[in-house]
Amino acid sequence: MGGFPQPQIGPMHQFLPGQRWLSETQGDLGLGQVIAVDERCVHVAFPATGQTRLYALRNAPLVRAELDPGERIRDRTGRVLTVRARETAAGLIAYRCEDLDGISCTLPEWELDDHIHLNRPQHRLLSGRIDRDLWFTLRLETWLAGMHQAASPVLGLVGPRIGPIPHQLFIAAEVAGRYAPRVLLADEVGLGKTIEAGLILHRMLLTGRASRVLILVPEPLLHQWLVEMRRRFNLRLALFDRERLAAMADANPFQAEQCVLCSLDLLTGDPQAAQGALAGDWDLLVVDEAHHLAWSPDESGGGLGYDLVAGLAALTPGVLLLTATPEQFGRAGHFGRLRLLDPDRFGDYQTFLEEEDHYAPVAALASRLLDGAPPDEADLGEADLALLADLIGDTRGLTPEQICERLVDRHGTGRILFRNTRAAIPGFPGREPIAHRLPSPAAYAEFGGESGLTPEAAFGPGWADLDPRIDWLIATLRALRPTGRWKSRLVRDRSCIPDIPALPGREEAGAEPGRPEKVLLIAARAQTVLDLREALLRRAGIHAAVFHEGMEIVERDRAAAYFAAAEDGTQILLCSEIGSEGRNFQFAHHLILFDLPLDPDLLEQRIGRLDRIGQRETVRIYIPYLAGGPGETLYRWYAEGLGALTAPCPAAPAVFAQLGPDLHAALADPSLADGLVARARDLTERIDAELTAGRDRLLELHSHRRNVSAALVDAVERQDAERSVADWIGRVWDLFGIENEPGPGGAVVVRPGAHRLQEHFPELPEDGMTATFDRAAALAHEDRAFLTWEHPMVRGAMDLITGSDLGASAITLVHDPRFKPATVLLEAVYIAECPAPPALEVGRFLPPTALRLVLDGAGRDLSALLPHEALRGECLTRNRKLATAVIRSQAARLAVMLERGEALAQTAAARLRDDALARMQDLLGEEMGRLRALAAINPLVRAEEIAHLEDRREQLTRHLAYTHPRLDALRVIVTG
Repeated sequence: MGGFPQPQIGPMHQFLPGQRWLSETQGDLGLGQVIAVDERCVHVAFPATGQTRLYALRNAPLVRAELDPGERIRDRTGRVLTVRARETAAGLIAYRCEDLDGISCTLPEWELDDHIHLNRPQHRLLSGRIDRDLWFTLRLETWLAGMHQAASPVLGLVGPRIGPIPHQLFIAAEVAGRYAPRVLLADEVGLGKTIEAGLILHRMLLTGRASRVLILVPEPLLHQWLVEMRRRFNLRLALFDRERLAAMADANPFQAEQCVLCSLDLLTGDPQAAQGALAGDWDLLVVDEAHHLAWSPDESGGGLGYDLVAGLAALTPGVLLLTATPEQFGRAGHFGRLRLLDPDRFGDYQTFLEEEDHYAPVAALASRLLDGAPPDEADLGEADLALLADLIGDTRGLTPEQICERLVDRHGTGRILFRNTRAAIPGFPGREPIAHRLPSPAAYAEFGGESGLTPEAAFGPGWADLDPRIDWLIATLRALRPTGRWKSRLVRDRSCIPDIPALPGREEAGAEPGRPEKVLLIAARAQTVLDLREALLRRAGIHAAVFHEGMEIVERDRAAAYFAAAEDGTQILLCSEIGSEGRNFQFAHHLILFDLPLDPDLLEQRIGRLDRIGQRETVRIYIPYLAGGPGETLYRWYAEGLGALTAPCPAAPAVFAQLGPDLHAALADPSLADGLVARARDLTERIDAELTAGRDRLLELHSHRRNVSAALVDAVERQDAERSVADWIGRVWDLFGIENEPGPGGAVVVRPGAHRLQEHFPELPEDGMTATFDRAAALAHEDRAFLTWEHPMVRGAMDLITGSDLGASAITLVHDPRFKPATVLLEAVYIAECPAPPALEVGRFLPPTALRLVLDGAGRDLSALLPHEALRGECLTRNRKLATAVIRSQAARLAVMLERGEALAQTAAARLRDDALARMQDLLGEEMGRLRALAAINPLVRAEEIAHLEDRREQLTRHLAYTHPRLDALRVIVTG
């Protein structure tokens, strides 16, 4: 690193082809390479920008790119290397380097990455290239913010656009913290399995534990996943379909993208695509709706889809399976899914059944303990006490909760299965179905069976003029507008819906006087939605927003934003079936089901747009059905047979699978409805009883440890309350020339400025964006970017600052009575960093750490006495003459001060390294001990997990030994 270099001017230069030089005046050109030298000029190519410059030999504004031991660089292939030594032969430099895996290599200077940026504060200061103090301060604060985020226990869990739901955060932190997690996410419907998977994926990508991900979902859910991952987690997935695969010229398209989303049907229907996916070299495989993967214990085994997923799972270290209630589709299917995760452990179905039977008494005992039974002879029988003694030994002095904690990791499938139930998770709203039996038009009489569920489609144009649901809808909307005019009109319109109950008005809690209730309407077809919009406007003057699959994503965003706006937004959003996928409208609590879907999962998806954790009101579900037709039969099926309108029905898919043919028959012949409803009710009650009896309280405890999740929620809320990112990014925008101004509802509108510092700013569209720093606002307004320290714009801006030389050198005149006039101080910022592969997560123990020193002429560090904020003064960027005089007169003294600073930085970095090594050894040693103990009694602990921890500890020990301080910024302070 050395002290201040002396500039080489004129004939002292010796240019040779192949040498690498940097422009002193145009740093954005990248790294230059000498291509020719003549008597007067040197020709330098800058491959990064495709430009060539011609410089006079005697005054070329160039500085030699010479790397010092300890510096991190990249070669032209993008490989990250650490310089260990350098050698010069015939005027050209060769670097002896080591890659992230510790493999040594030699790199000639002409193979350096053309885009590499060498931040040399000494060179910049000496040549008079100084920045404003604002840049120096921003650079220092950026490093400090990065340190804070890297050490956060909720890294990767703060940035997503989600409410901090305890059980979701717990599962994400637990799973994403494991090496190559292989788990089954089986929470009940409405508890957010997709969000849990997104959180795990987001955290693993952010921490480097995964970089290549394949997500397989049923084709109808492709759009939902695409939107959910983009809107909630800022993850851009490459959506693969037949058209895209046909258009891609790559030998294997699956290797051309890092995160791929496709349907399983695409792979099973295209052998070439399947082969490409199998050769994808993935880090993580995610499979949604995994209960549809058929497996049988007989010789037939699994189907084509199951076998393909099994092949992918065998080649992929991490696997997430998302499924419905585990045994809802049979124990054999449940075993088949466990077999995908660990075929060695779950190799024999009969053995699995025997182990499950042995586990049943343990689960029952845990239920009794969790219900409050003390672990003593007075409350537990001899058999239970004997079982406890056999399982965990002496229980004296332990509470029931402590005993259950010891049972959690040791028995059953708990380690790879996560299943939360609504019974165990508080916070769900109630449901209030409000049915309206309307007279069926005579013109609809000919439409029976499934076509009668959407008679408007069968009838065609003009249906809205005769369908009584239109008048009912207008009256309902007016009933939910609390003004005298609307109320009086409602009285006049009651004749068209004589059975309409008293609708809740503004007297309910949380309502604001004068504003209409927000209403979400979902219908099966886009054309129905468009016809409804036209009818509402023409017949009642009601402006409705629409949301359907024929719209571009940007148009849908605008419609959703118009609906969400409290002040001047629309009262109703009319959605086609796509409205039940991937969107969250929980700020509303009135849902109109204009028709009912046949699939009970689809019905639950519709209701789930409003019935979610965090909904503060009872969800009111309005069902206008036509009397005597298929719609009434389907309503009775859901209301009386399944009870799916008052609460989620876990048994519904199984009942539908068994009685589906009977339901179709009853839709065609309504006289069969009574018998169908009775059979459905009996079967639902039986399956519900079986599910309740099989409720595994020990598994629920494993799936959500409240003391852990409470700490995670608290950490997220503390970080939200800090709002430090708002101040930081605001100053970044100002300095980069990005226009920003207050927007609606506390938002901020950001646009590229006319005089911006550079052409492109990270993640900022040319037409600008609206953003918010408030989580509640982000949840209510999905068209607004949710800016946190984890947002791609913020992370990109941080990289932009720390990866450049902005703020790397400055000179400040400070008036401070504590010092004599003309006293010179040197504020130096070093970064202690440890180069290592991202998957090692070295930042967990030693993130890039800013070491700030303030040195006086005697070499003393005064940083503890002089915080950065106390050294504000007059920046000398506008007084170049004075700045140049200071540098020239103090160059020798500054060189001595810098040498002293480097010695202090080396000592501080050594302390950080030793502390990090100790923390790493303690933490990984404790985890290895725990896993070894569990492996002795629970075969679900994989041997490779323990081996990975041992290897990880060895690699971290080796990499941490290379921790070194790198000079990042200098500021000369002169007292006046």
